[in-house]
Amino acid sequence: MFIPISLMLVGIALGLCLRKVAWLAQVPRAITPTILLLLFVLGVAVGGDPVLMGNLPLLGGRALALTLAGVGGSMLAVLLVRRFFPGAQAGRHAHAAMSGERAGSAADASGMATAFEDAPVPPEASGRSAEEVHPHGR
Repeated sequence: MFIPISLMLVGIALGLCLRKVAWLAQVPRAITPTILLLLFVLGVAVGGDPVLMGNLPLLGGRALALTLAGVGGSMLAVLLVRRFFPGAQAGRHAHAAMSGERAGSAADASGMATAFEDAPVPPEASGRSAEEVHPHGR
């Protein structure tokens, strides 16, 4: 694990040093094809390993169990939050957006300033047209 993390840190340092180099701006275009190629090569390697292919049903079953446990745990956490924090009921933010109010955290309710205090409510969420929300433009 030391080698991959070290390579990433060296890449970050190199990117910082070379950020003014013109050809470096083209690197983001190569990221997706490179990842797709790596996934394809990984698939070829997995498909060519008879031991791994023999254990695939067991591994797939474990992956399914982990997925279901993760989703179930998330749903249980939502139920517990809704039960023990009544201010977090479903639809609170949507209702506030429709009425033009802000529904933020408990800090908002206590009058403390938040990072999004000046952020406008999107017209489609508030039920008002863009002209009503921003009569003089943005």
